[in-house]
Amino acid sequence: MPPPAVENINVVQTTVNTPEIFVDPEVASIYSDGDSSDERSLISKASDEFRPSHNLTTPDLKRSASVSSFSSYASSPDIPLPESNDHDSTLQNMLALGESGALAQNWFSSGTLKADGRWFKDDKGRTCLLRGVNLCGSSKLPTKPDGSSHLSEGFFDHRNVSFVGRPFPLEEVQQHFARLRAWGLTFVRLLVTWESLEHAGPGIYDEEYIDYLINVIEQMSRYGIKCFIDPHQDCWSRFSGGSGAPGWTFEVAGLDITKFKTTGAAYVHNTNHKPGDSLPMVWPTNYTKLASSTMFTLFWGGDVFAPNTTYEGVNVKEFLQEKYVNCYKHLARRLQHLDAVIGFELMNEPHQGYIGLADLHRYDGGKTLVFGDSPSALQSFALGDGIPQEVEVWIKSWPFPTRKDKTRVINEESESAWLTGKCIWRQHGVWDVDAKTNKPKVLNKDYFLKNPKTGEKLDYYKDFYLPFVKRYAEGIQSVSKEYFVFVEPLPNEPPPIWTPNDHHNNIIYAPHWYDLKALFTKTFNGKITHDVQRLTKGAHHIAAATYFGEKPCIIGECGIPMDINEKQAFLTNDWVHHSNFLDAVLGAMEKNLVNFTLWNYNPTNDNTHGDHWYGEDFSIYSRSINEEITITKTKEIKTDETEESINGTITKKIQKLKIQTDTLSIISSNKNTYINEENEKSESEISDKVNSPNSPTSPFDLTRVHFLEQDDETDSEQFHHQGGRVLEAVLRPYAAKMPGIPQIMNFNLKNLEFIFKFTNYPLSQQSNINSIVAPEAEIYIPNYHYKKLLLDIRVSDGDWRYVRNRQTLYWRVKDWTTEGVVHTLRIRVVENSEGEEISKRGELLSSDSLNKKLDIDAKPEVDIYAKWIVSAVAMIMFAYWWQV
Repeated sequence: MPPPAVENINVVQTTVNTPEIFVDPEVASIYSDGDSSDERSLISKASDEFRPSHNLTTPDLKRSASVSSFSSYASSPDIPLPESNDHDSTLQNMLALGESGALAQNWFSSGTLKADGRWFKDDKGRTCLLRGVNLCGSSKLPTKPDGSSHLSEGFFDHRNVSFVGRPFPLEEVQQHFARLRAWGLTFVRLLVTWESLEHAGPGIYDEEYIDYLINVIEQMSRYGIKCFIDPHQDCWSRFSGGSGAPGWTFEVAGLDITKFKTTGAAYVHNTNHKPGDSLPMVWPTNYTKLASSTMFTLFWGGDVFAPNTTYEGVNVKEFLQEKYVNCYKHLARRLQHLDAVIGFELMNEPHQGYIGLADLHRYDGGKTLVFGDSPSALQSFALGDGIPQEVEVWIKSWPFPTRKDKTRVINEESESAWLTGKCIWRQHGVWDVDAKTNKPKVLNKDYFLKNPKTGEKLDYYKDFYLPFVKRYAEGIQSVSKEYFVFVEPLPNEPPPIWTPNDHHNNIIYAPHWYDLKALFTKTFNGKITHDVQRLTKGAHHIAAATYFGEKPCIIGECGIPMDINEKQAFLTNDWVHHSNFLDAVLGAMEKNLVNFTLWNYNPTNDNTHGDHWYGEDFSIYSRSINEEITITKTKEIKTDETEESINGTITKKIQKLKIQTDTLSIISSNKNTYINEENEKSESEISDKVNSPNSPTSPFDLTRVHFLEQDDETDSEQFHHQGGRVLEAVLRPYAAKMPGIPQIMNFNLKNLEFIFKFTNYPLSQQSNINSIVAPEAEIYIPNYHYKKLLLDIRVSDGDWRYVRNRQTLYWRVKDWTTEGVVHTLRIRVVENSEGEEISKRGELLSSDSLNKKLDIDAKPEVDIYAKWIVSAVAMIMFAYWWQV
């Protein structure tokens, strides 16, 4: 569908000597409707508390029929500069609010991101809070042959595959990147598996796929997107029940991937799955099975635990690590000209294999997922060596996640998982067969706890992980010292202790955070859940995880399964539980002021196979709900140059869908009037509403509906909502850039209230204050929620400007240098006649009663009092119950 027509903008150059600024090229072509600066028709009146600190003439812009911008002041060329002070040079260089045209979620307007303590900062010295998506789950799988995990054709032909087209075909790049920008999710964790780059053999790189990646990444700058490369893996490789490493790595270790099913060395969906098998969360059990555990043990510590296992004359550890580092170093060289790439991750969810395993006879169900066929480490050794074993079979249970159900015999065929027919762990003296009982027995129970030669106790992080971090980081940063290296601990583990001797330069802490109970059971009712990390390792609050020494933190993965509660939402369009669930997850991210990338945005997702990998279904976008109901209509679109008639297929507009609450309203698509959802007559008169038995009953899922037409303009943003899932919770206002340190950020999904506080930098961090061109905060305000709502925007001090078509609120505080000063912004929805009158005028001024100075601290919110009262009553009731 063609993009909407927009008015051209003629910007008049000013005579003020300003530094070079970034002007977003996409604002004019997509988002602007002719209002990239303050409307000339606004009253020439400045705030009594703060006058704009500039004397720039506003650009001569064509006025749009719609109101897409309003602010707390009115620009005027006659407004004088403030009295001379120590920051005259800074003030002279300031631009009018929002004059650069930058979107809050555009990271190219920020220049180069740098790490400063626990924060990312841009070239203007502003703190940046990044949020985006993982792109994407299907990138674990080749396109040729189709690698979807429920398919098996061509599976073992691992050298002849192609990942070209992951994450999406080149012809779809603009569609998906434009959607991510509209959704404010412009920081991307880009999945690039080792297999996708080096599947043909050691040192043989798929340059065609790298060329494809370059073409994709080159487009990111147009949409303000920046990314880092994720060498994604799960359980080592697709051939050991996950994703990541090439098939030839098993040959290096001496393993036969075609025997994994028979020997129980791995549960591989492509080869093991049978109708009726339970898919949810089966794949993590591979971490305790022979194939995955062996590969990780050899990768990290092959020289210590398997010194006799070599390939091409070198120890298997050295061979594997060298190929891994060189592969991503090669990719870094090919991508180094792309400003969109800011760094490389070390490895997704690394696992230690057998290193540190204290009991070879049994796995601890409190620390490890025991589910399905559950052989012990010793049994896995024996099975791989061709010795049949009777293993326990575990099933789901309550209140513990799983319990033993029965036993069954595996590998009755006596097949070997080893190409040579000999187990390397048996060769190294870990185990053997008892001559009397003819059963496997452990020879050295501490083999993976201590150095087999010296007896010295070993620590996975100190002795294996951190040395590899140094090796990998030095390799990547030899290409560009500016590259960040993102690291994460073992799943559900606290971070390692970084010592002065470890690699520190541009290291970013990037752990993952999930509700593991919901992931395993695929259920959520909002009443009870468990933090499995706390159950197994103690209370690890997200805030604690963010303090990785003095390093920035980004939650590399967070999200919810969309197929919870037996996929009922797919049938009923009732996404209430999903919305509440994701709101809680993202609310936790916001409360702790961490950067994050949602898992995941998957263009190939559908309701049948989910993300096409082991039954997972996390994507916030799905093809299955991108089935539009369309009406053909001729639309006259006028531009400044020509007038043309476009016969196209367009879809009717619903500005707001009905939500299951008594407090929210819906808005007519052609009127600025409120319609109460209880008024059935008014509802039936909503212009252009598409009536369909498949229309959603809540805005949590835009199934089969998208928006297009409104008045005389086309709302292009609504194209992007097609296929969106749980957008009510996903699309949230957030402060992207601010000239200080964030203190509080909170979004209330029920009433759409947004509160943000930040404090000025301490004096020790203000050395670059004179280089700040415009110390203004940029806040993303999603039109999905606020497009046609009347807003009450209040600030504690300073000046603000809200441009709807950019989904951006610009805020320049009055004093950004005095240490300790706290600044507060609050946005609320207005539902009174005064607000409607102001909206009709197309402006909000400081003199309006709606734009009074905000003083939250002096007058606590009613809901805070309510929480205090409820807490007090609960304590009294508990005390009474205890006495009784």
